[in-house]
Amino acid sequence: MQRVIQIGAVLIGLRVALQVRASLATLLVLIALSGCTTVPPLPLDEQGASCLESYTELDRAVSDQGWHDGAAYRLADFPWLRSTRLMASLADELNADQDAWRSWLGKMAATDLLARRYELANLHDQVPYAAPIETRLNELRDCAAQLNNAVLASDAHREAVRAAADVPDDYRRSWRVLGAYPITRLFVLYGVDNLHAEQSRWLSSPHELAGDAAWVRYIGQDAAAAPMPDHARATSQNTDALGYPRLSADDLVHVFQRHAPIWRIETATDADRIGSPKLTNARSIEVDTSAPAEFRYVSYTRFGGQVRMQLNYMVWFPERPRDGFFDLLGGHLDGAIWRVTLDETGNALAAESLHVCGCYYMVFPGADVSVRPRQRGGEPVFVGPPLPGLLPGERFELTRASGSHYLVGVRASNADADVALPLHHANQLRSLPGSDGRRYSLYEPDGLVPGSERRERYLLWTMGVPSPGAMRQSGRHAIAFAGRRHFDDPWLLEERLRLRERDDGAAATEDSEE
Repeated sequence: MQRVIQIGAVLIGLRVALQVRASLATLLVLIALSGCTTVPPLPLDEQGASCLESYTELDRAVSDQGWHDGAAYRLADFPWLRSTRLMASLADELNADQDAWRSWLGKMAATDLLARRYELANLHDQVPYAAPIETRLNELRDCAAQLNNAVLASDAHREAVRAAADVPDDYRRSWRVLGAYPITRLFVLYGVDNLHAEQSRWLSSPHELAGDAAWVRYIGQDAAAAPMPDHARATSQNTDALGYPRLSADDLVHVFQRHAPIWRIETATDADRIGSPKLTNARSIEVDTSAPAEFRYVSYTRFGGQVRMQLNYMVWFPERPRDGFFDLLGGHLDGAIWRVTLDETGNALAAESLHVCGCYYMVFPGADVSVRPRQRGGEPVFVGPPLPGLLPGERFELTRASGSHYLVGVRASNADADVALPLHHANQLRSLPGSDGRRYSLYEPDGLVPGSERRERYLLWTMGVPSPGAMRQSGRHAIAFAGRRHFDDPWLLEERLRLRERDDGAAATEDSEE
């Protein structure tokens, strides 16, 4: 990545020379506006109309305070629904099956209801919303069911929802026009290729400790209290009408414990210690290393013709320290995510690593997948070595370097952890207590964490990524500079991986190096 920054002077020069392209950005806006359509009003009775008004009033109150939850995409003409990229990918596959439609609309309504839970919790001094949050949510849940029934009864409105569910990407086209993207992307691709070569070297050789560093191992509290069993327990995953896997509460706890990684951190300063984000005032965020924690959440993707469950493990660091004045990558706050995609029996199909900024994405194939040939043209996905086989009692140990917190090693280990991490759901970060007695989200409406900006944004803005290097909310991770790619893209794994044929034991995995 340092070499990406080294070309900064060239990018700045190009930026000045190409400001004249601003008129093209205006043209893009006009084209976007020309695509707007008007949705006819739903045929609602008095109760349904009252429900719709409830959403309008709540949205107005949230808008008045200048914040809304940005994890999912709000459907402007259907305010009780929010979409995700996975839901959008399923829209075109809906047919006349009423159960599939009902499940699809129900998931978008549930996604909206979850976001509103935090929007309600974060409302400040709003007297009409002083009622208990659960009471309000139950009212909204009943309203959403009624409004969904109205949509299901109208072919025109079903098609309107289908069209509206497409989630826009997290890139700014006008920035790319102004920044001569077709030219500047070539410099960035060169830097990415160099970064991938460095990542290959990191992962192929043992990492040496810095001068005053020491290793500190962390693991989730449940995994520390219940060591890995000698024989993994198979889990039974039922599916709903859309193919989403469903685990029992007990099985979900089991798979999270079973796949919990060991975080092996090279620790030279307090910046390398895992902690918990907290608000020191209304919008000042620190990571408290006296309260280390692991944040977990479930996501879903599509792979091998099925919807797959994914286990996400997230940790936070106070900062990535700057090496000096000219270090453009360092700054306040840092974090990392380890994600495991499960097969139908609860085994790992693949694992992925990402920094919370959306940077340094890596994918590691499991035993049942092989690597597709790299497609030329766009920014390549870095495919690391295959996940190591685990013996009884072992789990994946993730080695991260001091300062940068780069992932520099993935190996099988049965080492004891030094710190057992208390577990929290990542949704907790959508509503944190402030020092003034109110509650605030860690994230802004655009998904960015305020105060985590990096200086690299002054150079890499030409790629259209808002604030490169800043920490981001789940669902808002743009993970490529050249091209468009998102961490929650349901086809992300299939870009480079495919299921290994079950009947050709001799099938070989292609080279994993980029």
